[in-house]
Amino acid sequence: MSTFLIQVSGHSIQEKADRRYIAGAKGPRFCDEPLKHGEYFNASPFWKREGYGRREAWQSILPGDEVLVYCTGSVDEHGACLSHLLTVESVILSESDGARLEFSSIQELIPKIPYSDIQEEIEKGSFSEQMNYCGQEGFNIAQITASDIDRVRNLVDSMESQEGSSNSRPDDSLETIAEDHFGG
Repeated sequence: MSTFLIQVSGHSIQEKADRRYIAGAKGPRFCDEPLKHGEYFNASPFWKREGYGRREAWQSILPGDEVLVYCTGSVDEHGACLSHLLTVESVILSESDGARLEFSSIQELIPKIPYSDIQEEIEKGSFSEQMNYCGQEGFNIAQITASDIDRVRNLVDSMESQEGSSNSRPDDSLETIAEDHFGG
């Protein structure tokens, strides 16, 4: 199994996309493709272009592979973060119609991993260099390492347990203040 990273924006497909892309997209926003319609589309000839490992990613992705979704800051509900983990169900590569991924599973990451945390993990060496593509204009798909997905799962679990433990019982100092003020 291989792992991949895709980036989506909250921009309107009708307003921002090339006409060749519009014909094959479901939208209305780029982020709606994978998150609401369970697909990711790249029109011809764009999926075959070099840069960021795009062409290699499209040529090597297979059913069963996992895909992390990075939403740019223009996605109102998930801006500038890793937001979802998807499982590829099928891959369609067509010279005329473009490249399309269909997903069998869409799992929302709760909590999300913000851009600043991604950058910290890259600096610590916990994420591969390809994770630096998050937020870069022109990037849309690249292969990443399996350890990137493992690290995302660990971060989500760690952040979730920190939120749970801090929300389950008030801080002792706050409890003391409340007792002093209201009596205990």
